[in-house]
Amino acid sequence: CPVCLGHHPHHVHKCNNLTLWNGSPAFTRHASKGCLISGKGVTLCSDWQKPNSCSIPHKSTKHDCSGCGKNDHGTQRC
Repeated sequence: CPVCLGHHPHHVHKCNNLTLWNGSPAFTRHASKGCLISGKGVTLCSDWQKPNSCSIPHKSTKHDCSGCGKNDHGTQRC
């Protein structure tokens, strides 16, 4: 899950847990349109969070990890 980093069965496209699976504060939430929003209000690239990542720079989204906010990996490597 790009929000809680959990591997447990749940609706990951609607997850808005305030904490990660380990109890740490969550960095990301889902906006009303389903996109990922960082704690700073920045829209994150959903493809960047996937195993194959994203190599296309975007003007409207950032390549930051939805789990921790770092820009050198996505959720799958956090």
